[in-house]
Amino acid sequence: MRLCSLLLTTLLLSGCAARDQLPDFAATADQDLPATHFEAVILGRDGTKLSATVFQPALKAGASAPVIVHTHGWGGWRVTGPESFYGTQMMSGRAALKAWQAGFWVISYDQRGWGGSDGNIEMMDPRYEVQDALAVIDWAAQHLPRLRMDGPNDPRVGMLGESYGGAVQLLASAEDPRIDALVPIATWYDLAEALAPGGHMKVGWTGVLLGLGVTTGYDLGKFAQTPYLKSAGGEMTASVQDELKAHSLTSYCARGQRPHADTLLIQGMRDTLFPLNQGLAIRDCLQQGDGDIRLLGMQGGHILPPPMQSWSGLPPFNNEPVLHCGDRAINLYRAIVAWYQDKLDGRTGVAASVPQLCLSLNLDQGLALQQMPSVHPRLKLPATQIRPLSSGWLEPARFIPLQTAQEVGALVGVPRIYLDKGAQAATLFASVVVQRADGSSEVLNEQVTPLTGRAETDLAAVSSVLQPGDVLGLRVSGFSDQYLFNSSWQPSSVTLRGEIELPTLQPLQPRVANSLLP
Repeated sequence: MRLCSLLLTTLLLSGCAARDQLPDFAATADQDLPATHFEAVILGRDGTKLSATVFQPALKAGASAPVIVHTHGWGGWRVTGPESFYGTQMMSGRAALKAWQAGFWVISYDQRGWGGSDGNIEMMDPRYEVQDALAVIDWAAQHLPRLRMDGPNDPRVGMLGESYGGAVQLLASAEDPRIDALVPIATWYDLAEALAPGGHMKVGWTGVLLGLGVTTGYDLGKFAQTPYLKSAGGEMTASVQDELKAHSLTSYCARGQRPHADTLLIQGMRDTLFPLNQGLAIRDCLQQGDGDIRLLGMQGGHILPPPMQSWSGLPPFNNEPVLHCGDRAINLYRAIVAWYQDKLDGRTGVAASVPQLCLSLNLDQGLALQQMPSVHPRLKLPATQIRPLSSGWLEPARFIPLQTAQEVGALVGVPRIYLDKGAQAATLFASVVVQRADGSSEVLNEQVTPLTGRAETDLAAVSSVLQPGDVLGLRVSGFSDQYLFNSSWQPSSVTLRGEIELPTLQPLQPRVANSLLP
């Protein structure tokens, strides 16, 4: 169980256990309902007590409303009120309150092991965290009045959450067809691969995740057990890899068990924990079903603290409120509410302004697309010698130029590298880099990908505006601060040979100042 210690009272006060304050709705059966919120204790399907805050919308007599279930991210807790930390500082919390103000029931609950809920953190186990989400829907169907219903025990329901709270809604929707609309923000398709590409741990991120739990006083459950702690050395243990993969959408999709809810995916280009690649994989899986699937690629998301990544100046979780999509500028919060109005509230067409695919280039530009750009024919990588022990640490990383931009254009997509066998024995780290005509150099989206043990590797997705004279290339080193303890420390040089595929340059669409989604 977690502790609400004196030193952390200010931080955790709003995350402590809820009291059951369910109003007497029978007395207001034929009256207007005012906008308000109250606490509730919800029993999980295994009897675990879950603390929740219920936001009741203003409803005229006889009117009904759908319900949105909000789930928080790792280290967080529920939205406890209009002025709470999660409701004012975190993306999904803000969106949940805006949905409430727009006339939806909203239930924000602490996932097991977090906030005021009982139970242990099980790392998104389908037997526990996923069943808890479905128990919240059961509770809503039994206790909330004026709830829009599709059938007995089947409310019109949407889900909303980022990161850890985004994953639970995808798995819950794959388990339960009652869920009608999803908005997963910056979450994973394959948690094992996201935390440890090729088995190599993102030690920078595991340190942050562990620190979030320790500083907030939570018992981290499985995350602090021996197999997980052994992975902190840099290599994910086989048992952890198997477990996390089983707790991910990738396992559901592999057996044909896909969510069928209409889904608005939001993923971050600069997100070094769950990069756009994860969102694209979710999209590919869901598009094989029958739902309306759209993907918005914003700049923000999970951003490591300086100096590992540059601080954006944005609030916690680093998301920008406005996303530029070609000739449109979309307010992300309004887009989320419009999604629910369209998919849950019968206001068909309200979300028509949300594109099928939007990829941000920077805070002022982005592309509206129907599908991911195609790739160029493979480019041959010149043979390049690298000393893993010192490259990128005691000596500069190697820059391999690939092509020079001849015109203004947008580079968006997922590069893929094909390595000859000789370089696979050493652990190397690769980033797509642009050397600007003015002499500056930029690691695109601050993304780094380990190269080891695989003949083919998808690099992290990139997005950038290229100007004439910009040189696009690959930066390769034997050290990365995002992957501490993962270097091979091999003193002898290795020769990197192979080929690479790069996305084709896209024409830039007009920039706009203010054209927010209504």
